[in-house]
Amino acid sequence: MVTHDGPLAYASLPASPITPSPPQSAPPVFLPYTPREVFQPPFSLWEYLREELLATDHDSHQELKWERVSNFLSIPFAIEKILIFGFTLCFDSFLHTFTILPIRFSLAVFRLATSIFRKSGLGLPSSQKADILRSLILVLSIAILIPLADASKIYHSIRGQDTIKLYVIFNALEIADRLCSSIGQDILDCLFSRSTLLLLSTRRRISSHTLRPLFFFVLATLYTVAHALVLLYQLTSLNVAINSYDHTLLSLLISNQFVEIKGSVFKKFEKDNLFQITCADIVERFTLSLMLFAVALRNLIELSGSEFDFSEGIVLPKSFGWFKGGSLIWTIFYPVMTVVLSEVVVDWLKHAFITKFNHIRPSVYERFTDVLCLDLATGSAIGRRGARKHSYVDQSPLVARRLGFPALPLAVLVALIGSQSINLVMSSSSTSMMLSPQILVRNIKWVALGVLFWACFVVIKIIIGVNLISYASRRRAGMEAREEEDRVNDFGRDPIGEGKDERMYNRDLKALLDNKVDNAAPTTEIGERTSSHEYDGGHNKRRPKLEELTRFTMVKRIW
Repeated sequence: MVTHDGPLAYASLPASPITPSPPQSAPPVFLPYTPREVFQPPFSLWEYLREELLATDHDSHQELKWERVSNFLSIPFAIEKILIFGFTLCFDSFLHTFTILPIRFSLAVFRLATSIFRKSGLGLPSSQKADILRSLILVLSIAILIPLADASKIYHSIRGQDTIKLYVIFNALEIADRLCSSIGQDILDCLFSRSTLLLLSTRRRISSHTLRPLFFFVLATLYTVAHALVLLYQLTSLNVAINSYDHTLLSLLISNQFVEIKGSVFKKFEKDNLFQITCADIVERFTLSLMLFAVALRNLIELSGSEFDFSEGIVLPKSFGWFKGGSLIWTIFYPVMTVVLSEVVVDWLKHAFITKFNHIRPSVYERFTDVLCLDLATGSAIGRRGARKHSYVDQSPLVARRLGFPALPLAVLVALIGSQSINLVMSSSSTSMMLSPQILVRNIKWVALGVLFWACFVVIKIIIGVNLISYASRRRAGMEAREEEDRVNDFGRDPIGEGKDERMYNRDLKALLDNKVDNAAPTTEIGERTSSHEYDGGHNKRRPKLEELTRFTMVKRIW
């Protein structure tokens, strides 16, 4: 028989109450208590078996878990929305380097030449100085890396390593990429700051202070070279893994991605840390997609060889097929799509379990999108129309700076791979041709085709930029309402899917386990915080807002 002297306790938890630990100084005392539920233990095997087979009680709290399940299932859609939006932002910033920057560089050089020939006292504005410096960094980095970055030598040197060494290389290059992105953003900000660019004037005398722009320029060039070299080794390692005959290295690469889940899901996260992880995933998704596209294009050129026929005006190999059993396109893109799908699944699982264990609702990703849209709307030329005198020197989108997107190193990487691929196509197609006027006509066709492609990318950049600004402007209407709704994801939020009885039980259990009587007397060593700040949980310190965070703002360990 079961007697109920009061309200029922939490059904799926033990009925015995939790009593606090007695003080250390007092002897152990056994306090009498009156339990809320008294269970008559079975005294025989038959009574025990009857209780097991004929029990009719049911845990009603299980119905509350549906919110957890629904949130878990809605995370893939929520994370893909912001990842696709962030991918478009990175693509827009990447196209800016190859489309808008050359035009701005030409305008800046024309204005500089005009002022020199006319001997006018009008100097260049800071924005045009930044365009010239950024273009010079690109040109110098490519010129330095062309003799050093031999793709064939790097490929065979990595391919000759053991599997275990390649696993170490993958992880070392990933860490080096993040470290370079972090320090590189600071170096470029120092070079393109207003105070540094104002020193670039012929009216100033040469001194140690005026040589600061030269120092930052050299430092930025070295950073771009180093980061582009790291990205080149990453791309080559990825190419080695994809081209492995037994797919052992490819399996190793995919398993290395799933290690991300182990390092993320069983940790305490707040939504500001989740925002930084989301920014890192956006940049990683774009960088990986760009590298995989470069690997697929290079393998397509190498496997086609002399099958490229330019006489009919179609720049495709003759054996190009569509998803047939042994076609070239299937051979090349099968491992590429495998890596992409594994990256997508890893992102889904990682964010789904992080939000589940930390009781964060999917609405937080809408707030993340609002932050990126706010940067996009205020950092663009249209958003700064009323404050033109105080516009940013860096004409790349402000949102790319928040994401930690390395636009310059990626541009150098693509320029290197593109030049090597063009040389490979030119050499393979010219083997059957001797020196003749046909070669000159073919080169003219290549130049015209390149200019046509560049013009198409300019149009694509303008269309993407206009649509991004329009989308960001439309979202600003509901930002305040979404910010108010996102209060449920702030610090101190209620757990998801837990009833009142379960929360009371967990709170009492935590109070029992965290009893200060069991702690030693706190002492403060040299350089440590005082005990008053050590046990207050850090609540006196103001928590940063999402608008104040970037990818590399150190709030808490995020990797």
